[in-house]
Amino acid sequence: ESAWEGFESEAEVAEWLKKKRPERKTPAEKNKGKRRKEAARQLKWAAQMKKKDKQARQVETIAKQVEREAKARARAANTAPAGQNAEDSEEGDINYQLLRRRKFGKHSLPEPPLELVLPDELRDSLRLLKPEGNALSDRFRNIMLRGKIETRKPITQPRKKRRTLTEKWTYKDFTVPGKV
Repeated sequence: ESAWEGFESEAEVAEWLKKKRPERKTPAEKNKGKRRKEAARQLKWAAQMKKKDKQARQVETIAKQVEREAKARARAANTAPAGQNAEDSEEGDINYQLLRRRKFGKHSLPEPPLELVLPDELRDSLRLLKPEGNALSDRFRNIMLRGKIETRKPITQPRKKRRTLTEKWTYKDFTVPGKV
């Protein structure tokens, strides 16, 4: 009844009117917030670096293990009879020189990229696993391997157009007033 007449009793005051309105922050409060945000950012960065270091250590151990296996394979290939080592090679160990039909171009064939998935990037399901590598570059390398196109050294820094500098002589073409 009283709300219709334009005034309210203290018991009828709305909840949102009682809330304390935010005041302007003092410089000290602003600085405190900045320090808190910076500390949180530093902690997050440290955690990320720790995670990357752990992964890098894992990559080094995996690389050493692969290197040991390659040396063992090489020793086994040297002891195996001639002609048997090419046929008995594992599926992952491909001799690209045997696959190559004919050499086309003076450069050697570029090495295939090492496609390696870190344990952190692995998913629970194989359906969720994203394919590694680039289909275009793989196809390009395969065409070079088959000898359809010339092997070339990749251009890392393209040539820039040469600019020539010419001096303009228009500033010398002037006449002094009063002199002939």
